[in-house]
Amino acid sequence: MPDNELNAVVMPDGTIQLEWQPVSRKIYPRQLALQSHIYEQYTNDPASWLFYLGFDGQQKLSPSLNFWRGFAGLFCHKLRLTPDLEERRGDINLPLTDDELAGFLNTAPLMPGREYLRRAVFSELWAELQAVFSREIAAYDGSAAEFIRELSPTVHLAGRIYFHLVENKGHEEPFAFLATYSTRLNNEGESRHLPLKYALEEYRDDNKKLLELLVTVEDAARKSPLVAELLDSGELFHPLAWSAKDAFTFLREIPLYEESGILCRIPNWWRARSARIGLSI
Repeated sequence: MPDNELNAVVMPDGTIQLEWQPVSRKIYPRQLALQSHIYEQYTNDPASWLFYLGFDGQQKLSPSLNFWRGFAGLFCHKLRLTPDLEERRGDINLPLTDDELAGFLNTAPLMPGREYLRRAVFSELWAELQAVFSREIAAYDGSAAEFIRELSPTVHLAGRIYFHLVENKGHEEPFAFLATYSTRLNNEGESRHLPLKYALEEYRDDNKKLLELLVTVEDAARKSPLVAELLDSGELFHPLAWSAKDAFTFLREIPLYEESGILCRIPNWWRARSARIGLSI
């Protein structure tokens, strides 16, 4: 008797429907369990299954479901890197860029209803992901970090530390690095960025708060020799002029920093290059 595999079907109106389809190959227990969990969420609340799929890791799924997991996963990635998420809760507006949208449209695998995919379909589904998060976090009694950890225990929310890399034109060292931290939101819902050295002054009488601020840096230092050296030497708290080699090491390690919850602000040309590499793989 053939096993059943869960597939995503694009309907003419752009909605996504989940259907079981028999396959000749063996579906292993972990995939069966994940498929059943996804389908249960879909039948209980058709509006929210895609949001939860984005947190479901890398367990093997059908090509169509894996594609939609990547789409929802991008939303979840941007969500956890949203500054001040605890204060903002559901008051967020995460952008889906034109390049990202085009990338999904161009790389969609063969699936039933693929011909119905349009830019508007992705935009509407993205808006639904935002609506689901806003609804779910409004009903959740705990913190935003606790909410995210329940969905994915290994995920770190963005902290208040930012790493900046800019071109240093006209200088011997072609790049400049600066670490900053964000202040808490004011009454207008805005925060300021200050060089990290000022945190040493702000929290000089409160070591616990300083350690809380630096927790994302400590986590990154366990994975990155570059960050470990900057932290141990104290250079992290000062502006630095960097060679192209230092800058390239930093740029390659950005996924590690973001995984730890550090927000990175870098030249646009590197983001564009990374996107092209991602699409070519």
